[in-house]
This record gives sequence, structure tokens and C-alpha cells, in this order.
Amino acid sequence: MNIAKKVYEEGVLKLKENAPQIIVSLIVAALIWLFGVLVFIPLADMLGNPYVFGLTALKPIISAIIGIALIILFLRIAKDFGELMDGVADILVSIIAKDRITEEKLEKYRRGFRGLAYLIVVIIAYLFAIPILAGISPVIAGIVLILIVIWAVFVLLTLGNLFHKEIEEGVRLAIKKLEEKAKSEEEGNQ
Repeated sequence: MNIAKKVYEEGVLKLKENAPQIIVSLIVAALIWLFGVLVFIPLADMLGNPYVFGLTALKPIISAIIGIALIILFLRIAKDFGELMDGVADILVSIIAKDRITEEKLEKYRRGFRGLAYLIVVIIAYLFAIPILAGISPVIAGIVLILIVIWAVFVLLTLGNLFHKEIEEGVRLAIKKLEEKAKSEEEGNQ
């Protein structure tokens, strides 16, 4: 069995193993978020009214509990999503590089797609977390956003540097094929 086929099959196996776990975790996270944001946090806000019940610290406490539950779920999703992206990287490298697959190239693709996967998970998690962070403190929500933007820029710059040589190699191969095609057409016309 050639290496491209083996890498492709490993990638498909990673997709089969991790996709169902990610879907289940996302559904559970969505349910926790829905109940938290639409039921529990408004109840805590109502009970935290100092003129009615006087439980002033209830909303931040409930928001923190829901936030911790979502953090645990999103860490699990990030792990599974990273492995899923390794599978996607394996499939793509087996299709793109075919016979030129090396362990270094495979690892580069995995690192790149894993970084992109983590970025996607963090952005989705932040979107889920905005109402919860705002329930704790709006300042925290802003600080977290600033940190995410800085980290996202760093990840995207790293991805650009990581795939720079791969893109150059692909362009060189495409130009070489075009030159060979033009040369063969020219010889055919003579």
C-alpha cells in the first residue's frame, strides 16, 4: 500500500471517530447555553433585584457556573476537533502531495489545521460565552475579546508562514506543468 493511500485511510478513520463526539458535545453545549441564557440567568437577575429579593450576587454566580460547564465542554470539543482536523489534514495532504508526502509535510499540515481548528473553537466558544461573561462582568467580556483577537492574528500569521513553502512548491509545479504542456503543443504544431 502506498503512503498516500495509507495516510488517506487514517484521515478518514479520524473523521469517523471524532465527528460524532463533536456533534454530541455541541448539542449538549447548546442546551446548557440555551437553558442558562434564556432561563437561569434571567431568573438569577430577577432574584438579584435588591428591591424584590435582595440576592445581589446571584447573577454572577449562576453565570460563572454555566461558564465553567461550557468551558469544560469546549475543551473536550477542542481536543476532538483538533484530532478531526488532523484527519482533514491527512486527507488533504494525501490528495495534494500524493507521492511527495513526507513525515515533515504531514506534520506541517496537521499543525496548520489544528491551529485553525483551535481558532474556530475559540471563536465559537466566545460567541456562546458573551452573555455569560457579560453576566459576570462586561469588562471581562471585552478583555477576553481583545486577547482572542491578538491570539487569532498570531495564529493566522503562523499559518501563513507554515504554508509559505507549500504554496511556493505548488506554484512551481503548476508552472512546470504549464511549460511542459506549452512545449508539447509547440512541438505538435511543428
